[in-house]
Amino acid sequence: MRQKATFHQDAELARELLGLRQRAHIAYRHDSRHVLYTGSEQLHPDNLHGLAAASGNDYKRAEAASLLEVADSAPARLAHDLVLIGSPTAEGLSRMIFGYRQEGDDADSLIMDDGPLDLPYRWIISKADVDERAVARRFVAGRGMVERPNWRIVGPDRIYVPRVDEDGMLAEDYLLVTRVRNYLSAGAVDAGRCVVSFGGTHGTGTRALGLLYRNRRILRALADQLRTKPAAFQLLLRVGNIVHDPVNGSRARDAELVGDAIVLPDTDAVWRTAIQCVRKDVA
Repeated sequence: MRQKATFHQDAELARELLGLRQRAHIAYRHDSRHVLYTGSEQLHPDNLHGLAAASGNDYKRAEAASLLEVADSAPARLAHDLVLIGSPTAEGLSRMIFGYRQEGDDADSLIMDDGPLDLPYRWIISKADVDERAVARRFVAGRGMVERPNWRIVGPDRIYVPRVDEDGMLAEDYLLVTRVRNYLSAGAVDAGRCVVSFGGTHGTGTRALGLLYRNRRILRALADQLRTKPAAFQLLLRVGNIVHDPVNGSRARDAELVGDAIVLPDTDAVWRTAIQCVRKDVA
């Protein structure tokens, strides 16, 4: 009789399926280009929570052994597995990979051109697509109350808008998880390297990444839906039961999968086309 998996084993399996358990080097990127931190050496605290959750014990072991290296930039052009923390509003490399660019002179508004990939889920982070009255308020550690445009996510059949209460405080957020082959170079694709992106519609969604590894229902669903170990997929999580702490920031306490994970086409033609799309930006 097969022994029932422990909670730890479920979490480790999820990390493997997401692409966070590779033998090769993994470069974890948290490139805070968020408009609230322009010109500051401080990094967005919500994304730092996401970074710690994504790297898990690797981060803790490296920190304990004094082997943790914090660099101004990760060697993203090399054939590494890459983990990107934050949506394109904060994570610079995500802009190139998913086809976003600054909208005019407004550094706080990004539009998506013809992206390298045709993805079922994408962020809407353009002010032209969000009513100026649609805002979400929350607390960010070290910064206090923050009011942001209520960005949203386009899905295969609907738009997912984070829910706010009558005072405009964020009540539910979303976290988009995307895994694709590393099409920053042909060598990375040929070597089987991957890019994994964790990006919330707001920082609260990104911060909630740690909930994924503590929710056995989600872990088991991922084990079932990704049992074929696809190279590329997207999944969306809704996070709620948000606690608004003026000191430590707003954080979600519950998470759930929105539908099933969507497996993406994995053909040589798809990745070669994507390589050509980003080549001008990585040259």
